[in-house]
Amino acid sequence: MDGPDHLGKPVSTAPSDKSLQRVARCFDAKGRLQRWPSKRSDQLMVLWVVWWQLPDQQMTEMELSQLLRSWHDFEDYALIRRELIDLELMLRTPDGRIYRKSRKEMPQDAERLAAQFE
Repeated sequence: MDGPDHLGKPVSTAPSDKSLQRVARCFDAKGRLQRWPSKRSDQLMVLWVVWWQLPDQQMTEMELSQLLRSWHDFEDYALIRRELIDLELMLRTPDGRIYRKSRKEMPQDAERLAAQFE
């Protein structure tokens, strides 16, 4: 196990398989988001998977919104768009007209989750 020792036993700082399975249940088998998780850590993993699915190209707000709407079955695509911007996973011009995927290194746990939908 990774991480610091606690009471003489190593403590893992990586998400457990159980945690990944819980977040994976937010998606269908093809990676389509079915529900928004309540735990913030789960939401962050979901957002990384959404980011991973985004094309590496410029888009208008309408194009991004249509794309996000097509990838999930719950109604608040604007929530996902705002979260992607707030976490700087998506960048937008100051006037808000053009959006593009930021270049980031995906966390290992999110990569493991996304790999289930390839």
